[in-house]
This record gives sequence, structure tokens and C-alpha cells, in this order.
Amino acid sequence: MKPLKKSAHKSLKKKAKKILEARRLARASYLHFIKFVWWKAWPFAIGRHTREICDAIDDAIDTFDGGRGESANLDINVPFGHGKSDLVSRGLVPYFLGRCDMAGLDADAILTGYGADLVEGFSKDAKEIIRSTEYQQLFPGVTIPRGDDSVKAWKVAGRSGRITAAGLTGGIMGKRGHLIVVDDYCKNRKEARSLTYRKATWAGFQDVLSRRHPVSIVIQCATSWHVDDNRARLRKAQADDPGFPRFRELKFPARNEDGSFLFPELFPPEWYIEQYAAQGTMAPALLGCEPVVEGGNRFKVDNVVFHDSLEEFPQGLYVRAWDLASSKKERDGDDPDFTVGLLGYVTEENVTRSNIKIVLRDLWIADVVFCREEAPERDALIQATAAADGGRVAQAVEAFGAYKDAYTTLKKVLAGVSTVHKSQLPGDKTAKCGPLEEPFNRGRVHMLRAPWNAELIKQFAEFPDGAHDDGPDAAAIVFEHFTKSKPSIGMPRQG
Repeated sequence: MKPLKKSAHKSLKKKAKKILEARRLARASYLHFIKFVWWKAWPFAIGRHTREICDAIDDAIDTFDGGRGESANLDINVPFGHGKSDLVSRGLVPYFLGRCDMAGLDADAILTGYGADLVEGFSKDAKEIIRSTEYQQLFPGVTIPRGDDSVKAWKVAGRSGRITAAGLTGGIMGKRGHLIVVDDYCKNRKEARSLTYRKATWAGFQDVLSRRHPVSIVIQCATSWHVDDNRARLRKAQADDPGFPRFRELKFPARNEDGSFLFPELFPPEWYIEQYAAQGTMAPALLGCEPVVEGGNRFKVDNVVFHDSLEEFPQGLYVRAWDLASSKKERDGDDPDFTVGLLGYVTEENVTRSNIKIVLRDLWIADVVFCREEAPERDALIQATAAADGGRVAQAVEAFGAYKDAYTTLKKVLAGVSTVHKSQLPGDKTAKCGPLEEPFNRGRVHMLRAPWNAELIKQFAEFPDGAHDDGPDAAAIVFEHFTKSKPSIGMPRQG
């Protein structure tokens, strides 16, 4: 066998050095790891968001320091189709296990999301990456026992740490994770619209947080479908409670501030333009990474007329309508319903247009009280409010179907204090509040400028898909009280 020429030997040496350097980088950098073990038939496209996500993951792993450092949490918000699941749910578990093996930690990991099928698919991909030749060149100490085909729960050979893949609302009981990945807690628009589903996924996420080891990494990577989804609740929890785990948020809207698009390395501008058109009302969520209330501006809150004094309000007999959070279910939870008492009045203007006589109505909202108290404190507030209004005030509450109990409750609370009127609005909440659209759209809704404005405006702006509609419900009772029947008692405006 002829000896290699000096030039060929030099070339091989250079190539070997390059391979060794690539392996070194792949063990220390998540982006280089993904490039080294890339498992798909097409090239790995790298965009600005790809680099920043990988850098953030590297920072989290460095902070974690093989379980000897501190916890680190990420909330990653990326448009669909931009590779989030490849980075967070397929490639990360293998990389994390390799880094922990180097640090001498027998690591546990949990993959979870809206359904078992979704995360079990990620689990299968993670195992295939570990079994690949490329991966074994990097972390030869991390192997999967021969014949282990489970995707729900599996271990690295010779280790006690467990990798679990289960749906967010079940299957992780008793499990622990040094790394916990939550990928897409909501499947589609239909699920996002369901308050029951949103509460269940948030409860599941809270349960996930309880499954952490003392030092851990939790990563949420999901599309925000709704203004009241897990991400919104996570932001609120962090704002309200200094002790709640802190999450670093990484958000990458499809359109950059300069008008260019996020991922030109993979998608041409035409693709983005088509997707914005195709997604319609869901484009802010699926592409802009910030959902808006679907169908927005049913009530044109920008048209509301604000007044600085009750002197600007009409004289008349006002009524206070109550929407009660009566049941334990409505009062309990992380974001309970409000009990709302709205003091209002309706004026009428008869006009003739094109020989047709029509009645234009103005809704005047003079005061609103909100509370989220248990029944005794709530009832005490109602009594105090009614006493302040005066005995001639009409207190009104819906007494129809499931709301009969609320009427009975209010009547008992106000016995000897005020008269309670029944309101019997038919249909669902959108039908009940429908008559309010015209005064909102015509700029004929008036409010006294007061601290309660913000919450009431918010509820109207987000109706019917917002987290709360107690204020609109109370306003609908006032409106119906004046337009369906003429009150015989009431209170002159307090000047």
C-alpha cells in the first residue's frame, strides 16, 4: 500500500480537526447541536428567531448548571410553521440529556401539550435522534436500551431518570422533571373559545409547575389563540404575585417593525401575505403572536361619551341592576367572575327620518360597583350600596332560568332596604346584550368618569369572548328595564 502524499495527509488531518471542532461546538451550543444531528431530509433553515431561541436555551442550561445552579423558565411565542417544535420538543430533550450526562446528573424530563398523540410523537422523534450515529458521536454515554419502543415513558440505559410524554390535563401525576416542555396547550379555535377548556389547561399548567425538581427548566412554547389563554394567565400571575415563577418571554411576530418578515430564509414574502389573508381574524394570534378578541368591537367603546360630573346627567328615576356571581363555581378559581351593580338610566328621543318615526335611546351609566367577595361580604356590599342609593331606587336582577336563585338571593338581602325588580331577558348572552349595540354604535352611551371605567370598557371591548361579561349583563338589565317597561319607582339623580 502506497503511503499518502504529504498534501493528502495534511488534508485528512485538517478534515479530522474540523470534525472534532464541530463536535465540540455541538456539545456546547444548542444551535450547533441541531445543525450536527439534523434529522430531516431538507436543510435546516436558520432565522433570527432560531438563533435567539437557541441562545436563550443555552442561557437556561448554563443557569441550570447540571442541577447545581438555578431554575430558568422560558415562554416562547412564534408563528406556526417556524420550527418551534423542532427546537423545543424534538431536539431539546436529547441535547438536555447529553449535557446532564456530561455534568453527572441523572435527569428527568417531561414532554406535555394539548394531547397525548402530539407529545408522544415528539417523544418518538427524540428517541430516534438519540439513536442516530451523529448523536452518539457527541454523547456516547446516552443510549436507549435495545427493544425499548415506548414513547409514553422511557429511560436512558443504565439511568434511573425518566422521560415522560403525556397530555397537559392528565398523565403526569407523580412524575418529576428537571426539564419540562409545554408545547401548544391549545389545539384550535374551538377549544380556545371554551372557558371550561381554558380553565382546565391553566390548571394543568399549574400542576406542571408543581412537578419541577427544586432546580429545573420549564419551557412553554405555544400559539396564543385567545386573550384569556395560558399565556395571558401566566403574564397576569407574574404581575399579581411576586412569588410566582418568572418566565423570560421571547416573542417573534411574523412581521418585523420595519415591515419585513421574520423568516425569509424559509418563506418568501408572498407566503406571509397569503397567510395573513387566509387566516383573517386569527392572523393577529397565529402570525402576530398577540391574539385579539375575535370579532372585535361588537360594542364600539371608542364612541362612549364621558362626563366629569353627574350634573351633566339627565334628571330621572335611575335603576341599579345586579349581575351576581352567585354560585361557588363562579366565585372560586384563579380569575373568578365579578358581582356587578350598575346604576343607569335610559333617555329616549323621537325623531323622524324619511317620514319614518324612530326612537333613539341613550344609556347613561352613573355608577358601577365591582366585587369578588364570598357571599357574606358580597351581600353586605349590596346592602350598603342599596342603602346609599336610597329607598326609592329600583334594584333589578335577572330572574330567568338558572338566574332565579340570584333573584331570590338579592330579594332576601334587600328585604326592608329596597324593592327588587325582576328582569327576564330571553336567549344567550349575545342575544341579551344585542340591544346595547345600537347606542354604542351611535355614540349614545354615557359614563361618569370614574375608576370603574377601565374594567367596564374592557368587558364591553372583549364581549362576547372575553373572560368576563358581568358588566355588559348588568347594563343589559338596565336597558331592558327602561325599554320594556316603565318603572313606577326610582331615584332622582343625586346631584
